[in-house]
Amino acid sequence: MDFLKYHKQISLKCLVGLSVAILFGILIFGLIPQGFHFSNGVNWIKDRPGIRFSKYSMAYTNPFFELIGDNISKPNCFSIEIALRPAGYQEKKGKFILSLHDGRDRNQLLMWQYHSWIILMNGDDYDHKRKTKRIAVDIASLSPTTRFVTVTTGEEGTEVYLDGQFVMRKKDLTLKVPNGSKARLLLGNSVYGKQPWQGDIYGLAFYGYTLTAQDATRHFNRWFHDQNFSFAKKDKPSVLYFFDEKEGLRALDHAGGNHHLEIPLKMQILEREILSPTWSLLKFNKSFIKDFVLNLVGFIPFGFVLSATLIKLGGTFEKNNVLITVVLCFTLSLIIEIVQAWIPSRSSHMPDLILNTLGALIGTIIYRFFFVRIYSKRGLKASA
Repeated sequence: MDFLKYHKQISLKCLVGLSVAILFGILIFGLIPQGFHFSNGVNWIKDRPGIRFSKYSMAYTNPFFELIGDNISKPNCFSIEIALRPAGYQEKKGKFILSLHDGRDRNQLLMWQYHSWIILMNGDDYDHKRKTKRIAVDIASLSPTTRFVTVTTGEEGTEVYLDGQFVMRKKDLTLKVPNGSKARLLLGNSVYGKQPWQGDIYGLAFYGYTLTAQDATRHFNRWFHDQNFSFAKKDKPSVLYFFDEKEGLRALDHAGGNHHLEIPLKMQILEREILSPTWSLLKFNKSFIKDFVLNLVGFIPFGFVLSATLIKLGGTFEKNNVLITVVLCFTLSLIIEIVQAWIPSRSSHMPDLILNTLGALIGTIIYRFFFVRIYSKRGLKASA
């Protein structure tokens, strides 16, 4: 039997069933977490003080800028000390070790890892296209090892020490603490839950003043000898975590500020990023091509079948089938993108919405061209 004649005989019930099946597939593909478990992957290290971050995990405080701001001796003069051990150096994307975030990415104070580099900066210029000032040190060794990192910043610039030894100074860089009312400390991830870092953190201290080179060496020696951060308490840090609790859902702040780190059982998203305009981040590579094809081609069959269904219904549906199809597919894609903002392993992007809608339009055009115009040319009534 001629295919066009066979297609003409497809019932409305069949088309509706096919539309529902495709819709169900789109929802599964668009909303299912990608390799994600909703439990928070932070675990206590049993044989020493510390917490371990696995994929999709984070710890965070409630907003606490007031505590740091009250204890900073001079504007933008502070120090951070952290003992950590990355799980590896092979990550192709930047992963967030520590951040102070006030709800605006451009204000955040960030320590993150890219391959074997530890990078410190303010803002969200991750690919360095805007040439935002930063300081970066390579912690590479034959295998991932524990590092005691000291960062000091002030009027004379920013310095980094590894294991008590000076390694780098940037005289033209002074890091800043975000001063928004929503400012909070996060470990192991971003506020969006999209940049999970993997590794161990054995202690963390934040001082409201600039440590000296002698302080950095002395603190490392004490930590290396004791294998804990109890040494820092007498130097009056603003925030101090020993990570020696071994259990529970909270790491206590031993600086006396009661700004404890929360370790929830379930993974949290602290800020929703809905329809992110990621145009500046688009790069023509394998990942881009894959996303482009999936988002565009994925909606073509749905636009095709939905258009056929509307024409089969006749009346206003047939007359306005292109507009109705595009609006329905746009609405479906919009709903999926909004819901994705609540799923840590998914991202809500404006380009995805545009490509989905364009795919539906292409599907509608294909149907109308091949199964309406061709019908007319062959003397067949196009009432699919």
